[in-house]
Amino acid sequence: MLLLYSNGVCSGWWLDDRPPSRALAGDLGLECDCHPGEVDGNALAAWHGATRPTYQQCSEMSGQLARRALPVQEGSMACLGTLDGRLGHFTVTNILGPAELNLEATVWERR
Repeated sequence: MLLLYSNGVCSGWWLDDRPPSRALAGDLGLECDCHPGEVDGNALAAWHGATRPTYQQCSEMSGQLARRALPVQEGSMACLGTLDGRLGHFTVTNILGPAELNLEATVWERR
């Protein structure tokens, strides 16, 4: 479980590190507390399936992955790409406040 929190500045995680490490922006984070309900990332694409996406499903969406802010709510899922080019996904598990949320993330090894 990762906590994303911003008190006015960029805050995020590098997901290629083992374990993931804190970053100013990172592979996944919050730009600031000025955009409530948005997660930023190197490469994100919303996933609208009923269950978490598989590697194959995220791979098929890789052409849609783009650096951007992605609107999220509890239960939102998305595929992601890391700075090192790995694929993964995340699920927002709960939103604690306008600039604070928990999520679960998985990053797969390159195939």
